[in-house]
Amino acid sequence: MPPEKPLLYTKEFLRQEKELPPEVQSVVRSLLLEVLAVEGMSLASGTLLKALGSGLWEFRIGRNLKSVLKAAGITLPHNARNRKVLVRVFCSFEDGGILLLGCYDKLRNGSDRAQNIAIQNARSMLLTFRGGK
Repeated sequence: MPPEKPLLYTKEFLRQEKELPPEVQSVVRSLLLEVLAVEGMSLASGTLLKALGSGLWEFRIGRNLKSVLKAAGITLPHNARNRKVLVRVFCSFEDGGILLLGCYDKLRNGSDRAQNIAIQNARSMLLTFRGGK
């Protein structure tokens, strides 16, 4: 099923995504294309999408690879490890698309301070994006 809303990747999101382990990168990309782009803001009625204020949203990817993929209707490849995954993708719904501002691996650094910095960076990029229009 093609995405209902196009995903708009910022350079910062792509840089941060590259810092994730390869199998987690693949899962994040699949969930963005097959869940977030298709379901959009309707995910806010559940636990996958959380409003952070001023148009900034947090797409929440958690638990382990097998359960995350299963929830998205995707089978874990037989050669992949069923590792824990806890990633946050910061985004905004802009001009009919979904602007991907950054991602954050909570397993790598789960401190509140690090998460707040990641949110502030995403918020700053969103303001810059909106100011540039």
